[in-house]
Amino acid sequence: MPAMKNEDLLNKKTKNIRLYVKRVFILDDFDVELFPRYLSFVKGVVDSNDLPPNVSREILQESRIVRIMRKRLVRKAFDMILGISFSENKDDYDKFWDNFGKFLKLGCIEDHENHKRIAPLLRFFSSQSEDELISLDEYVESMKQEQKDIYYIAADRLTSAKNASFLEKITQKDFKVNPILNEFHYWKNLFVE
Repeated sequence: MPAMKNEDLLNKKTKNIRLYVKRVFILDDFDVELFPRYLSFVKGVVDSNDLPPNVSREILQESRIVRIMRKRLVRKAFDMILGISFSENKDDYDKFWDNFGKFLKLGCIEDHENHKRIAPLLRFFSSQSEDELISLDEYVESMKQEQKDIYYIAADRLTSAKNASFLEKITQKDFKVNPILNEFHYWKNLFVE
């Protein structure tokens, strides 16, 4: 995982993942077939013994091995991010979130297959924890028993969300509300199990 984000992260042809076959360099510019766009900030090397050494782009696009590699790479990236989120130093994940949080939110929208893996990695402000970001799990754990839904409000700034007039009824019941600041609005069905 890089420490800081690069300006060219959403370029479709990133050169962050380098493919080797039996320790021989093959290529490093993929058209999203090996790694999803929202994880384009992850850097690494893939060395495969299963691909033929004279592999072409056409073989890569149709190869079952590449599809398996993609699933494993995505799973490994999620494991690394989850490791950062569970680290004892909370500042590590806060720094990561500041740099790459929007990419994970984009992944929740683009990658329906993995959105339940991405959900625990997301962080939000809450009406009851205004200074620090919380996860959806922390939000659900601290919900009142009578609160059956996850409430959110979209706003351009945190102060705008706090001053919204229709929040009064919910805050009178002491329910939490997640202000979502200039974010994607996908969260309604995200946490349904």
